[in-house]
Amino acid sequence: MRQASPLPPGQEQQIGPVSKAEQTRRTRRRLLQAGRELFTDPGYAQTSTTAIAQRAGVTRGALAYQFQTKAGLFAAVFEEVRTACLQHLSQVIRSAEGDLWQRLVVTGCRAFVGSAADPSIHRIVYLDGPTVLPWAVRHRRAPGMARVREVLTLLQDAGFIGPVSLDAMGHLFWAAFFEAGVYVSEAEDRAAAKEEVATELIQLFTGLRLQAGGGAPAARRD
Repeated sequence: MRQASPLPPGQEQQIGPVSKAEQTRRTRRRLLQAGRELFTDPGYAQTSTTAIAQRAGVTRGALAYQFQTKAGLFAAVFEEVRTACLQHLSQVIRSAEGDLWQRLVVTGCRAFVGSAADPSIHRIVYLDGPTVLPWAVRHRRAPGMARVREVLTLLQDAGFIGPVSLDAMGHLFWAAFFEAGVYVSEAEDRAAAKEEVATELIQLFTGLRLQAGGGAPAARRD
């Protein structure tokens, strides 16, 4: 007589050796997690590949196979950290109250400035990122710049701001946000710096705002 399986229907096939693809995925995940922890503290320069491999519980050969070099792992961690930051900001904006301007500009600027004080973002994105990664790598895909352009597009479509060059303004605002993050992350009094920088970033957007704000959509200048 066949004994009933203790697993839910359809789960029996999961018993058995882990596939090579799954092993590779798990190894990569462990290396990314270990890299993020060590690149946050003590930092990139003070972290060896041996320390990363030991923290991840893998061999240095596995690190080399997955990312080739410590810099390659750092680049992957850098992308993951800034992407997670943007996803968090988007979630905060979606759940915020107020009209489009309040959510995108006021809440968005304050949430961004607050994120700059996060230890991983401070160390990986603002402190070590510009030193370790070439300019071209840091600007590749630039999700932050794309997000700023999206915000400007939404504000323009809603009639809050007039016609502007979205590409040019996207670059300019992205640079302002990046330097704002550097300013906050390096400040001795981060609480005061966050308030100061958030106010000034909001003022930059306010400088583009039409007097009537939120009326008929303005013609775009892509």
